Amino acid sequence: MKPIHERATNYGAVGATAHFDFSRFPPKGFEVIQRRARIGHGRPRYDAAVAALRTWKVQRLSGIEVDVVGSEEGTVYRPVGFDGTEATRAASIEPQQDFGPDGEPFLQPGDSIDQRVRVLGMQIHAPMRVIAIEDEESSHGVILGTLEGHPEAGEERFTIEIVEDETVFLHFRALVRDAKWWVRLGSPIARAMRRRYHDRYMDVLRSIDVR
Repeated sequence: MKPIHERATNYGAVGATAHFDFSRFPPKGFEVIQRRARIGHGRPRYDAAVAALRTWKVQRLSGIEVDVVGSEEGTVYRPVGFDGTEATRAASIEPQQDFGPDGEPFLQPGDSIDQRVRVLGMQIHAPMRVIAIEDEESSHGVILGTLEGHPEAGEERFTIEIVEDETVFLHFRALVRDAKWWVRLGSPIARAMRRRYHDRYMDVLRSIDVR
């Protein structure tokens, strides 16, 4: 199989979780997941949650092993964007490196990862790519898409939001379907594992250190 940074997504509706109406008309065969949880209060909590999201701490502290494959140096990545209700291509951007408070590099559009989880003593590889970063005044989002070789197909969108009274929320959206025959065979187990990791994401962001 190709190196991870050369693999294509294994689903067609790239960027669909950014669409305001994504849950009404999901791609055929895909499960829609939406979760919303309060994860704390105040700008420091918001900033810490954004840093955790952008440095893969959410996944790592949830028990997922992560190896990062950055976008190739000198390349230009065109992240997915939306103009009204239509999917578009946002303006090209040059790779740019930002860092979290611990000096860890922030993930960027075009970066890929090899996630590894253990199930019944077996190690499963689940490669994904950063599809887009959504940076607004009161919210920050990351969209991740599955790549060829992932046992599932689909997309996850994590959005950290701070509202007027400074309550901080995580909004989680996903479109997912089983991509491998052995995942379809054990579909109830796969769904239970997804729920477990989604719960862990919420718990991690509630407990992350605020500095």
